Amino acid sequence: MFLRILAVVCFAVSIAQAQDIQYVSAENGLVIREQPNQGAAKIGILDYGTAVEIIEQTNLHLDVKDSNKKVSGKWVKIKGPAVGEYFEGGYVFNGFLTNEKIEQPLKIAGDAFTIYIDKLHANAELQMSVVDNENATPSFKINNDESLENRYLKVKHHQNYRTIEVLQRHRNSIAVKTKEGDVSLADFQHYTSSWKPLQLEFSKGNIFKTAALSKKDSKRFGTIDEAKLYSTLNLEKKSSYTIVPSQIELKVVMTDIDGYKTEKIIIFELPLSKES
Repeated sequence: MFLRILAVVCFAVSIAQAQDIQYVSAENGLVIREQPNQGAAKIGILDYGTAVEIIEQTNLHLDVKDSNKKVSGKWVKIKGPAVGEYFEGGYVFNGFLTNEKIEQPLKIAGDAFTIYIDKLHANAELQMSVVDNENATPSFKINNDESLENRYLKVKHHQNYRTIEVLQRHRNSIAVKTKEGDVSLADFQHYTSSWKPLQLEFSKGNIFKTAALSKKDSKRFGTIDEAKLYSTLNLEKKSSYTIVPSQIELKVVMTDIDGYKTEKIIIFELPLSKES
């Protein structure tokens, strides 16, 4: 009996050890090739933070330059969710792989540029299908009491350009609390701020930082006709309400070398505050 248990444990350990999961650490993505050499055909690219499974090691050494630094490693064969949709496997340079789990950024792709927002992939749920054109406005719902404030935002351009700007604005809404303690947003009246440019944190890479809302900004609203509010929403006087940030919008504007502007707006629906 003891030997049988030991055999099962050893088998489980061997399976766990056999599965070598690593994460892409290349900020600009990692190219997958058909064969383990730089001249082989490209068959895909893995985004920063993508998890892959290494299924084969090679003894083919490679040195590459990254920002004037030498990165050493070897070619490895991989498979993974992002890979399996298109082909059974491919080869990547493991100098840009790490054992440490990396939280993926939220990726919003476009023809002129792609937007990456730091550590938001797992907590942003797409609310609408994004039409494949530059004028589409994707809308996301932020979950798990996460915030869009003070996050790094990167704009990766796909063509030559003059300038890239990122702006932010927010919407405040009325949150109503019932006698039972339930809280919900009231579709009654809203306040929308003006667009404000975000600060460019790092010019190399076009990395910006989203703005935090001050307490004053998060409560800015205007005059509320309480009688009309209670009447319109059919609420009792005992119900209470407060002003809460309900939405943040980001706008990325890229001006190309010919002066043509490409604009993308992204909407984020915010979770209700626990204090509402």
